[in-house]
Amino acid sequence: MRRWIAGGKPARRRATSCPPARIARLQRGPDLAEHRNQQRHAHALAAIDSLAAGRPPQPGWRKQGWLDQHTVAIIAIHQKPWRQVVVTKANDRALAELARRGVIIDTIKTPTRFHAVALAHTVMARQQAWRVHPAADQLATGRTQVWMNDAPPVDLAALAASMRR
Repeated sequence: MRRWIAGGKPARRRATSCPPARIARLQRGPDLAEHRNQQRHAHALAAIDSLAAGRPPQPGWRKQGWLDQHTVAIIAIHQKPWRQVVVTKANDRALAELARRGVIIDTIKTPTRFHAVALAHTVMARQQAWRVHPAADQLATGRTQVWMNDAPPVDLAALAASMRR
């Protein structure tokens, strides 16, 4: 019908597309959440550098378990076309909880929570073009850490190796 109205001439046809700024906005979470993600990443990098320099850890880090091993996992969320990167403690109970939310695709253990947060941030930077921000009623936890399942696969071990300082 549209070709008939436009006379079949491609020059008259108007391409309907979403403006790039709108696409970028749809891929990002609320500004406050994005700001907190950036702060979390900057704090993780500073903590990694501090530990590597041999400085003593801050008192709360050990108490909160942040110096313990953590797992970074990629899960395929049940009944949704999404993948999610998740940082969790490196124990069986935490992985069992993840398996309830989705199929675990890949995991890697990191030396500390700080290393896990830095790796998760790297995953999201790599997957930026496929990133989505689901509505709260569609996904309750980790909405800023999600991308479409048709994105290229992520190799956590390779990304972790490329990040080592």
